[in-house]
Amino acid sequence: MVEGDINAQKASPFTQFYYGFGSISVGIKNNLLGTFLLIYYNQVLGLPASLAALALFIALVFDAITDPLIGMWSDRTNSRWGRRHPFMYVSIIPFSLAYYFILTDPGDITQDALFYRLVFWLIVMRMSMTLFEVPRGALAPELSKDYDQRNRLAAIGMMFGWMGGGGIDFLAKRYMLESFVDLEGYQVLAFWGGIGIFIGAAVSCIGTHRNIPDLHKPPPRSLNIRDFFTEAIHTLSNKSWIVLFFSGIFYALLIGLESGVGTYYNEFFWQWDPFVLAPMSLITLFSVISLVFFAPFIAYGRSKKNIAVSIFIFTIIVGPLPPALRLLDLYYGTNLLPGNGTDALWYLLAVHGALMASLGALGFVFIGSMSMDIVEQVQKKTDRREEGLLGTVNSFVHKLVGAGGVLLSGIILTVSGFDDPSASLADKYGGAVINKFVIIHLVIGMTLPFISTLLVLMYDIDRTKHNTHVTDLGYVEKE
Repeated sequence: MVEGDINAQKASPFTQFYYGFGSISVGIKNNLLGTFLLIYYNQVLGLPASLAALALFIALVFDAITDPLIGMWSDRTNSRWGRRHPFMYVSIIPFSLAYYFILTDPGDITQDALFYRLVFWLIVMRMSMTLFEVPRGALAPELSKDYDQRNRLAAIGMMFGWMGGGGIDFLAKRYMLESFVDLEGYQVLAFWGGIGIFIGAAVSCIGTHRNIPDLHKPPPRSLNIRDFFTEAIHTLSNKSWIVLFFSGIFYALLIGLESGVGTYYNEFFWQWDPFVLAPMSLITLFSVISLVFFAPFIAYGRSKKNIAVSIFIFTIIVGPLPPALRLLDLYYGTNLLPGNGTDALWYLLAVHGALMASLGALGFVFIGSMSMDIVEQVQKKTDRREEGLLGTVNSFVHKLVGAGGVLLSGIILTVSGFDDPSASLADKYGGAVINKFVIIHLVIGMTLPFISTLLVLMYDIDRTKHNTHVTDLGYVEKE
């Protein structure tokens, strides 16, 4: 135990496992929105990137409204199945079906019909995700009050999330897709992705059900809408919540952007086939899982905020290097990177991609863990535990990975000329269009983590403050 630490309430290993298992569903969903959705609708179904991005934006606005409402509702729920599980159980089937129908072939329909169909199923997916992830996320600070174990809970969730997202990514590229514009391959992905979401959500719900009797049981609270908003404003005025929420948003936009543009980089800039990239997915997956697994041990006794800041700064410096160096090669005739199609370039990009993905996942681990620590600070001030409402930091940030990233990617695609009918294949494959795309991406990709860094520096809960809050609230186990 770290000097000055306390013996706070903790979650059992089985509880940690079942809690984290639900992130498999989240990872599969994030992979769809971040990696495949834009190129599928844009290059396969022919929907302009701007309209695909608009559909995601509409669904994201819906999220911004429903996330805090579901969070507050679950905070106030009293049932024999607890505060969180009724919402989680309801979400399982529509969550799975939404994934399936987003990727199924709509047949011969108009562009307008395709757009509205996408909007509808994205909203269903978003609502289902809200019903599952907001209450599930609220379970974490209920299950453990320990400063360091919350790192572990966040890490376990991240590991399972990458198992889901990275696993389906590998399977899609290795066994389902002949190319990134393979219509039939996406139909296979639709089925197995939907099955994966169902299993992940169902196992997590059933596995954590046994913890319900031990969870916090709040006194009855009003469901009046005016009380909702009055209490929400009071709760969310917390400084640490505000800076962490917006820091998380900018960081999520970055991670989502990298995922959204990655497929276009692979197809048009680096010019890889999906089959060649499949091993990269595995390398990235194992790298992320390994680093995130050891994250709680590395972070033990250290400041969560300082680790997050270090990750953000490293991202600013190292993240843009491969495409920036390739642009120098193209415009100035340098030979800083191996040529496209070479084994040397493959290994370089594999190592870089695995490193950046691992650090990105690690950043989310500490954002998630820091958001849990806000619960007790708010409780001391308001005498209310608002895990659901405060957990919108984590849920909304994770949703932004897919939606916000694709939204930004769609805007960049439009501005760079991908939707221009006059743009030739030569312009897209290693020509002016993709080069402009890369330049815009690099500028945005360096700005987002810089803003995140400035914001997270204002977060003010450290180990000492947290332990004081937990002790004062009586969440300390006797030796």
